Amino acid sequence: MPTRIAGLRGRLPKKPPAERFNIQYLSSYLTTPLPAPVYPVDVTSGITDWQMLGNGPDPTCTSHPNGVGDCTFAGCQHYRMAKAAAEKETETWESSNDLVKEYLKYDHGKDEGANIADLLLYWYQAGKILAFAPVDHTNAAEVDSAMAAFTGAYVGVNLTDDADQLFGQGQPWTVANGQQPDPNEGHCIVKVKADGSQLDGWVTWGAVQESTLDWTKACLDEAWVIITQEDAAAANVDIAALRADIDALHGQGGGPAS
Repeated sequence: MPTRIAGLRGRLPKKPPAERFNIQYLSSYLTTPLPAPVYPVDVTSGITDWQMLGNGPDPTCTSHPNGVGDCTFAGCQHYRMAKAAAEKETETWESSNDLVKEYLKYDHGKDEGANIADLLLYWYQAGKILAFAPVDHTNAAEVDSAMAAFTGAYVGVNLTDDADQLFGQGQPWTVANGQQPDPNEGHCIVKVKADGSQLDGWVTWGAVQESTLDWTKACLDEAWVIITQEDAAAANVDIAALRADIDALHGQGGGPAS
């Protein structure tokens, strides 16, 4: 097994209920419900080299070789990689240097991380993504159905304190020994696998990391899909209604002012 080196975090806490965006769960914008997941689900399309993308020790990132907290930006590119591979599309991907530069521009060079909902709205308003929607992260089957339909789920988790050690050892993340999610260890990853009975799989730090289902239940804090035109057509998303609800946010709570 290639050497696995854990990286950094970078997901800021999700908003309290009173400040949440007033858009509905994905299921509210579907003209027909998503099919139930058929396990095992695997949307990696055989990708093995996901790249660190500046979110940890990264020799390709000459500006910050030790990494920054750009997991939200790295996760978005990992998500796009999965979608492109599934569609057999050839893309030119942003380099680690480019992603780190974009991330530091977003948070004014502070390297303090990003709130997922704010960042999705920021990308939407900039025309970088067609739409986005939250998924009920407490409903495992719903998350897995969304993962299958949208070639991944863009999620926020709170890692346990032994996450780096287990990652480096190639062992699944678990809470079997009493581990607890640490709210100071917020991280953005992409769900790409589920067997429905024992293990889930996530892309982070350039690799696929497994977790037990109990870990997912304890540590998964929010889940989203980023929607392309192809996604919208295939999954029967009422994209006009969804975009109208996003537009109605009027940018409240969006990204930092330029």
